[in-house]
Order: sequence, then structure tokens, then C-alpha cells
Amino acid sequence: MSNDAIVCRNPADARQIVARYDAHDADGVAAACARAHAAQPAWAMLPGPRRGELLHRAADLLQRRGQRLAQTIVAEEGKLRADAAGEVRRAAAVLRFHAGEAERGGGDLRDAAEPGGLAFTRRRALGVVGLITPWNFPIAIPAWKLAPALAAGNAAVIKPASAAPGATLGLLDALREAGVPEDVAQAVLGGADVGRALVDDPHVRAVSFTGSTAVGRELAERARARGARFQGELGGNNPLVVLADADPELALALACEGAFAAAGQKCTATRRLIVQEPLYEQVLEAFAGRARSLRMGAGDSDGAQVPPLISPAAAEDVAGAVTQARTLGADVLAGGVRPDGELRHGGFYAPTVIAGAQPGMRVLDDEVFGPVCAVLPARDLDDAIALANAVPYGLSASVCTNDLAHALRFVRGAEAGMVHVNRPTPGADPHMPFGGLKASTASGWREQGQEAVRFFSDQQTVYVHGGGPAG
Repeated sequence: MSNDAIVCRNPADARQIVARYDAHDADGVAAACARAHAAQPAWAMLPGPRRGELLHRAADLLQRRGQRLAQTIVAEEGKLRADAAGEVRRAAAVLRFHAGEAERGGGDLRDAAEPGGLAFTRRRALGVVGLITPWNFPIAIPAWKLAPALAAGNAAVIKPASAAPGATLGLLDALREAGVPEDVAQAVLGGADVGRALVDDPHVRAVSFTGSTAVGRELAERARARGARFQGELGGNNPLVVLADADPELALALACEGAFAAAGQKCTATRRLIVQEPLYEQVLEAFAGRARSLRMGAGDSDGAQVPPLISPAAAEDVAGAVTQARTLGADVLAGGVRPDGELRHGGFYAPTVIAGAQPGMRVLDDEVFGPVCAVLPARDLDDAIALANAVPYGLSASVCTNDLAHALRFVRGAEAGMVHVNRPTPGADPHMPFGGLKASTASGWREQGQEAVRFFSDQQTVYVHGGGPAG
């Protein structure tokens, strides 16, 4: 531990301190990794079904503690109560999926080429893995990194974001109470220096990171320089394409959920709404009207629809991007302001709809992490696909259409790791791979599903012969 303290403030009112935690230093990281290295072999030798049983038990504990953990998320991260409770349930579901993966194991059995033998493959744990997670999903993302790492037989050291570490610590408490040894799943707390120390530690065989593109690329280089495996999910600037044959009401529902849920603080949030010209004016006007009708409020307040951003500084960053767009000639049709009154003390920013955005504006080119959506017209499907792909990112994309042929053309043309049809751009199931293309990834490795276990393990090929005469 260091002498520094991590101070968490209420996103809805930054004057209020909601939690304090002791921070680690480089020596603390090294000690945690050494303990993990010592504990990992015994954990890996535990049969997979037994590891799975412990993950199931931890999922039960999360469900029983759901209300308490959800309140921690509301207090530190600012989510609406219902969304926070849903995130805890999602974390439990992730644990259960990977409990099943631990029980099933992995590998294939084959006849050997020589008589009397067998050949098979098995998954082998890497050893110690380092996990670095963001604040926007403070229990779900840690769960979808920890669960496959532990299921595969690794020990894990996780560094949660300093803005909201409480839910991650609650997840670790559930794992320990379920029977996972304390040194097999540990947390280190701190800032960028702690993250770099974790990536650089010689015991750490693989690093899984979720966060910004700039940080992810730096950490990927550090990991690869010493031969460690790296998995990086680095954000997105995700398009929702609405074609002329789409149901306008469905399109509006998808756009509002994708752009404004969780105040737009999702890497898969809808940042750009691309509408084919016969529907453009209708959808633009209705979308702006709905944005203006949404109510901002603290996550634990009744009737709130849009929670605060993580901090006033985050809201100011979003405001700067919108101001730049307005200065360069874009039209702000809804929002574009921080509220007055009591809400001014929190990280609130009004749901914002922008028309007339052009390349060179942050709202079009970058990942503006807030409730801001740029609306663009498209001549036809080919133009819509070109606009959807005209950013450096490629995480998620969605199309709203009643024409199956158009939907399939979009799927084939979209430069995105995940594509949705008549669904919002956010959304991921525990049993399906999660990840992007282009600047949305620092590697080809995917999270969640069976792909996650592959990242956290090596494949081993085994040849067996009885030892007697061949034949």
C-alpha cells in the first residue's frame, strides 16, 4: 500500500464524498503478483468442475447481494437504480456461463496415427493474468474478465478504475466467500502508474484491458515488448443506420436507447444516427423532440431517465466537443448545455442532438463519451454503409430495416466487430464474442463467450500410447 488515498465522489453531486480506499504503489503490485504466482498452480490443479462450482456459488452470492451492490454502483458510478441492478444480474450470468465452461473443459479427442494410441488436445492455464477495467461497468466488465480467467485455471490481479472500485471489490468478496483462494483473485488500486506496474510485472503472462485507445495502445506495446499476451477493447464511435423501409417508431426507440441510456457512457453507445433521406427530416425532428423530453436526475431519484456522467470534468469534456461542433457550423437541435440549479454540482449534460456535423468535428470523428448523437443523411444503402465506416473505430453497428436483403448487405459491408439488425448498438450476451475492428481493438482477441477462455489459456496437444507393442 502507499500513503495515497482514492476518493470517490458522488457523480450527481461532486461535493459529496461517498467512499475512500487505500491505494497501492509499485511495490504493492509486485507483492500481489508474487502471491498470485505462488497460489496459481494449486488453483490450476483443482478439477474444472470444482472451479465451476465455486463460480456458481459466487453468482448466487452476487444475486443475494444485488441490492447492496447496485447501491454501490449508483453511489460511485451514478447509474440509474434499475440499470445498476441489471448490471449485477449480468455479472452473475457471466459467472454462471464460465462456470459451465470450467465444467466442460476444452479440447478434442482423436485417434492417433499409430495403432493403439490416442491423441487429444486440452486447454492449459497461462499462470498469472493482469486485468484493467473501466468505471462505466464497474462489476460487469470485471466479471467478464475474471470469470474466464479463473475458469481456465489462472490467478488474476485486477486494477479497477479509481472512480468506482467498490463494486469490483464486492465481486472479489463474493468469489472469496464462495471458496476461491484470496491470492488467486486480488485487486490493486491506484492510477496509471499502478496499471503500468501491473502490465510490466514479469509474473503477468497476459493482460486484458478495457479503456481509451491511447492508453490501450501504450499498454499493448509494453506487454508485447516482454512477450506477454494482450487483449484490448478500446472504444467506439458506433452508427445506427435507418433505411427508408424502416419503422420510424422502432428507429426512434433504438436511437434513444443507444444514444442516451447510461448518459451515453457505453463504448457501444450510438454516436451517429445515419438516416436515409426519405425519412431524414421526420426522424431528425422526432429524435430531437424526444431528447428534449428526457429527464436528467441522480441515479437513485424517482423518474430520472438520464443519469450524470462520472464527473463534472467528464461533462465539461463533452461540452467542449459540442462547442467545437457548433463553432464549426453544426446545428445543436436539442441539449448542448449543462443544467442549472442543484444539478450543476454533478456531471450532468443534457441529451444532445446535432445536425450538420462534418469531418474534423470531434462529435463525428472521436468517441465523445456522453449523451451526444450526430444525425447524418444518407442517399441510399451504399452511402449509409460508407458513412458508417468513415471513422477510425469499428466496435458496433446497427441497421434498422424491414428488408432482409438490405440487412444482409449491411452486415457484409459494416466494418464492425458486432452488427445488430433492428436492435440498438449496445448489447452483448455472455455466450457471444465481444470486440471490435480497426481502432476499437488492440489485438484480434475477443472477450466473452468461449473466445474469452481461449485468450486466457494455451492449447496443449497430447499423444498417448499404452506402452506395449504397436498393433
